[in-house]
Amino acid sequence: MPVVSRHWAAPPTRREVMLLLFSLTVFVLSYNLETSLGLVGVNPQKLSASYLSSIGIGSKDPGFDVDGRRPAQWRDDLENLIVGDWEWREGEVSGVPRGQAARSGSGRHAMIYNFGKSLKGKRTRGKRDGEEDHGGVSLSTGVTVKDQFVRWGRDVPQTRVLAHAPGYTVLENVVAVNGTLFVVADDWTKVPKLSDIASSSLDPSRPPRIQDWQMLTTSQARDWFGTYAAKIHGTSWIALDTADNQDPYLLLSLFRTHASLMSPQPSSAFTSSSGLRIIAPGASPSLPKDVPAPLRLIFPHLPTFSTPHIPPAPGEDEKKHPPPRERSYFGIHPLLPKAVLPTVGLWFEEDWEDLTEMHVPFLFERVVVADRGAADRGRANWLPPAPSSSSDAAAPAAEAQVEARAEGLGKRAVGDEGEPVWAAPFVGLSAPQGWWAPVHAALLRYLHLPNDSPSATSGAGGGFWGGAKEKRKPVVTYVSMQDEPRGAGARLAHEEHEKLVLGLRRLEREGVLGEVHVVRGNGSVSAPEWVERMGAFAKATIVMGPYGHQLADSVFMRSPVAEVQVPKAHQKQKEKAATPAALPPMLMEFFPPGTFVRDQQYAVQALKIDYLGWWAERTFTSDNLPELSYDSRTDPVVPIDVDAVLRTVREEAARRAA
Repeated sequence: MPVVSRHWAAPPTRREVMLLLFSLTVFVLSYNLETSLGLVGVNPQKLSASYLSSIGIGSKDPGFDVDGRRPAQWRDDLENLIVGDWEWREGEVSGVPRGQAARSGSGRHAMIYNFGKSLKGKRTRGKRDGEEDHGGVSLSTGVTVKDQFVRWGRDVPQTRVLAHAPGYTVLENVVAVNGTLFVVADDWTKVPKLSDIASSSLDPSRPPRIQDWQMLTTSQARDWFGTYAAKIHGTSWIALDTADNQDPYLLLSLFRTHASLMSPQPSSAFTSSSGLRIIAPGASPSLPKDVPAPLRLIFPHLPTFSTPHIPPAPGEDEKKHPPPRERSYFGIHPLLPKAVLPTVGLWFEEDWEDLTEMHVPFLFERVVVADRGAADRGRANWLPPAPSSSSDAAAPAAEAQVEARAEGLGKRAVGDEGEPVWAAPFVGLSAPQGWWAPVHAALLRYLHLPNDSPSATSGAGGGFWGGAKEKRKPVVTYVSMQDEPRGAGARLAHEEHEKLVLGLRRLEREGVLGEVHVVRGNGSVSAPEWVERMGAFAKATIVMGPYGHQLADSVFMRSPVAEVQVPKAHQKQKEKAATPAALPPMLMEFFPPGTFVRDQQYAVQALKIDYLGWWAERTFTSDNLPELSYDSRTDPVVPIDVDAVLRTVREEAARRAA
């Protein structure tokens, strides 16, 4: 038989075709191993990367879960430290622990609250009828890239005033161009004077310059801005104060201004640019039905860091990490907005300059403006005058509201030097009952503490506020300034400090007090210490310490204003099981005799927390405050009668046990 020689271009044999098909099949199945095994019925749990790695096949990175974190089996201590170990649920920013899911809000009560997923009539496990668990603060909808561009043509959106008190204003449709904020209105009687909204960026005591704020008609705006703009959606908080004018009450006053949008009562009274006095009607139909959480807190005049960037010296490695820089002080610990307002992003001067240097108009959908200079200049107009009874049918209700608001300020006249400048929205703007509940509930959840408000516990069950079968012993938090550097503020004498701490510990051993916490005065501490510090405030029945801003975190004690309100349908049932309400917590503030400032007293009074001031052995409450008087010393030593303080603690502990 002749031998046939095959060359390279000869057709493949059947054997070669079968080998080729077999190799391709093995390659495809191996390359998609997990999918292939799933098709033949292998349990998906057996396809995890950890299992495949254990049998020597597969080490594929599973990527990220839908919440942005790596799967649980891939997480390590570093990721938990950076991201946290919170539980996330779809539709929420910060998860709610299992068994504490909350009901959905609707209508005007959606506000800045996040009620989570609707339970559709189902009962939350462990909850009784009429009880509400607060979901804190979150988002419900997002914004697409297409939504971030608006073409208005010749119809430039006009600015609307939703709420106003001097220095604290809520506006819709504000345009920012080249660093200047513009109010657009054809009828200038419908907007306040710019000097009542903001101040000069160079001198807060003076009205805004033309580079800071301007007012235009729509025809002028068309010529200036053109036919389109970039849109900044949602609510933006803009704090216009400089670094020298920051204090710990910014969050409190901004949130109070924000919450005024939920009030059906008159929310603004102002003097327009034409000199007319405008009083907004009650129950304005122009107010938004749903008031979402703020999305950003902007500091146009505050740099991110207070210390300069130090570049590498000549000859040093350019990749060497530079020395750590100190963040600018803006009144609150950097973790606080992340804990209580997880939807908020912080913008500083550098971010504002980015917008300025783009030289295009930006349309802010809604802004809440805070300016201490404008508030100080407009003290005489903080409390809006009640309209005459002949003006309309709503006048009696408006007049009653003005009288009630004035009565809540105490005995001092409105607008005198007794009120701090950040108090303007508390005086001039109304807010719904329980307006502080979202912030307080969010902090408790962040700290993993139970919400023991009256609405979250049964009248017959255990709770902080009374009606409990087993009473909880009071908790005392003492804010010490002893370890703070010189110039940080008032402090006790060393001997009196030691005696006070020993006395409080003795009351704890005797069972009079449940816990005693001694925390540092300076709130600018590391994250773990800050968490412990805020937990001590949140659990406290009594907070005490020398006067100063170190006591400002007392606003996070359990407060009647931070309660989640019980639905009306359950009020009768609640009344049947009602028991005498326990007293709210108390702040004890120690002053040098003859000195008194009102910041801390006003803050806790606004939240209906009891207040007791001390001059050595003498005490005074919110009903009999002394005259305002400052101490020019940077480190005053505050004398106190320790025995009198301990006797008062013993008495108040018995009254406030819950």
